[in-house]
Amino acid sequence: MPMKLYAHPENYKTHKALVCARYVGLEIETPKGGAAEQTGKIPVLETDQGCIFSSTAIARYISRISRPMGLYGQNIYEGGMIDSWIEFCTHELEVPLCTWVLPVQGVFPEVPEATACAKEDVKKALNVLNNHLLHNTFMVGHSITLADISICCALVDGMKLVLDADLRKPFGNLMRWFNLCLAQPEFKAVLGEVKLCGAAGAGKADAKGKDKKEAAPKKEAAPKKEAAPKKE
Repeated sequence: MPMKLYAHPENYKTHKALVCARYVGLEIETPKGGAAEQTGKIPVLETDQGCIFSSTAIARYISRISRPMGLYGQNIYEGGMIDSWIEFCTHELEVPLCTWVLPVQGVFPEVPEATACAKEDVKKALNVLNNHLLHNTFMVGHSITLADISICCALVDGMKLVLDADLRKPFGNLMRWFNLCLAQPEFKAVLGEVKLCGAAGAGKADAKGKDKKEAAPKKEAAPKKEAAPKKE
């Protein structure tokens, strides 16, 4: 019997749980309402033994279902490193990236000062990831773990909307890893094809769907008919 995940289907936090489920072979349904009423919040994962809430707790729970898959590492040390990167993702990456992306998505008005600070904080986080991935194919160990899933899913909206080609250019290691994750069938099944942001500012128009149509040319006024000559 499939578990039920009550969550916003397009939210990157929901995607984390769904990608994990693909890896461990867990069947999950995503209905609306229901179990969320027990806690007053979503996401909520409804299991045979009860409900689990909070996106990180849900992703961790699913990752531990199949030990051979290794989403939570191959030993205690790797499990600790995965937790470290999840914490980094939550506090050092997601917070500033959401501050930058959510106004572009129209969720709330932009505060220019906050956006400027967020951009710098995102760049610092990306630099940390890029340096780590210089000598590592994956975030932890030698295969995909919850650390990769969490960070990749958190980056998707930013990569689509605000992290343009010029900004991505210095982070070659990060982009190699990001594209590697997206190429995995488990990621593709949940995220689909991810179109990266092109020129600076291009994502904003796409997110809000406000591409302006060219104004239709005004019709020229019909020429006045000449008065018929009077008959003598």
